[in-house]
Amino acid sequence: MKRLMTLVYKLDLSFQVISGVVLAFMMLVTLADIIMRAFGKPIVGGIELICFAGAVAIGFALPYSSYKKAHIYVDFLLEKLSLRSRTTLQVITKCVGVLLFLFIGYNFVLYGFDLIKTGEVSAGLRLPYYPITFGLAVSCFLESLTLLCDVMKLINRGER
Repeated sequence: MKRLMTLVYKLDLSFQVISGVVLAFMMLVTLADIIMRAFGKPIVGGIELICFAGAVAIGFALPYSSYKKAHIYVDFLLEKLSLRSRTTLQVITKCVGVLLFLFIGYNFVLYGFDLIKTGEVSAGLRLPYYPITFGLAVSCFLESLTLLCDVMKLINRGER
């Protein structure tokens, strides 16, 4: 179990690094586009690149954010519960999250294969959509693993 949690952490961290690099790329493309527009030569397809990169930056940041519990967490209700009830409720919600992200990831895979079959590409740069779709699917599956590790921690410790 410890090996799985270490592997999931390293994968989460890798996806976070990719997300950070993509975010820096978005800033550079935006800056270059603004400067080039001043000279009357905007970057062709800049908006498409930013949109693709935004999907990757947000999707790939999700597992690490979940691992670090960096998301908004409203616990006023949980504070009123006993430790056992709190743990039970957290296990149930995380299990629902695992199922949700498995479902989303599976549908991203189906959508990616559909995009390959239809050959759909972006309008300006003619970039295919399916690599982004499959990347987001992998990120969703990793989020499921991250939540599953949280469930295992909760069950083993009996606390948050």
